[in-house]
Amino acid sequence: MTVGYLRPDVADMVLRVLDRSVHPELFETLCQITIPVGRNQATLRISNFGHAIEFRTPEKVITEVATSKFSPLPLQGRMVDRRLIGYRTHTFECPGLKYHCSYQLDTVPAEVYLQVHREMEADARKAILTAALPGSSVSSPDCLSYLMSDLLPEGLVIHSFHTFPDNGAVLRIQTLFEVL
Repeated sequence: MTVGYLRPDVADMVLRVLDRSVHPELFETLCQITIPVGRNQATLRISNFGHAIEFRTPEKVITEVATSKFSPLPLQGRMVDRRLIGYRTHTFECPGLKYHCSYQLDTVPAEVYLQVHREMEADARKAILTAALPGSSVSSPDCLSYLMSDLLPEGLVIHSFHTFPDNGAVLRIQTLFEVL
């Protein structure tokens, strides 16, 4: 029997940022990569719902998770817990580390979505991490998730993209981890 990876409804998506690591067994990792950032490191994961990014310095860990509101993530250490709707930014500083995130959720008509989806498929080929999940039907496009990264002298920028074909929606998240 085959198990599908149906994406949640985009209305159920949340952004959770924690000042700790999150056990990887709490979300299903489809692919992952670890990037060295000077003395620090970032672990990027794509899950069936979205992504998890863990940025680790010798003193601090910050984990960003874009997932379904029904995902069983810990309450302890939550710094951000917001529905992913519209456009929003979040910024905070910890000792030695600054976190900045902005996200935008766009919903478009079906014919526009199909064009955007084709363009995103081309962009995904250049990404550092990519996953395509089957759509909800044979005629539905795949659900794409891909992450691109820019290494900075004192940090890392991650550009995350997730598509929700059933909703005609594209979620874009840009995250900056800056070592102070």
